[in-house]
Amino acid sequence: VSEAVVSIAESEASGINAEYGWYQRRVRGRENYRMYSYVVSELIPLVTETFNVSPEKRALSGHSMGGHGSLVITLKNPDMFRCSTAFAPISNPINGPWGVKAFSNYLGEDRASWADWDSTELVKNF
Repeated sequence: VSEAVVSIAESEASGINAEYGWYQRRVRGRENYRMYSYVVSELIPLVTETFNVSPEKRALSGHSMGGHGSLVITLKNPDMFRCSTAFAPISNPINGPWGVKAFSNYLGEDRASWADWDSTELVKNF
């Protein structure tokens, strides 16, 4: 069994009004919650350096909203991870009522920009 380093970004809030905003780059609401940038630009490098994680062996995983987030992050940064997994991820949120409500809350009313934050849409680029 290989060693593993697990880092969990957690919020007390959940659901549509969750402060962390589906691991997206929020354009509405609280400006200091930009989870995508935090995970990609700060958390991954910090964990990699602090725990001597091999960039060639890095993986990303998440559950539910975090599962969707892990897929989005990996699809936007395909060279950053060896693999990505999602446990019961939110699927194709731009086409479901719950996702539409959340995305309009976090990303604004420009629905064309939402595809950049939906793993189902991003995977079509591969």
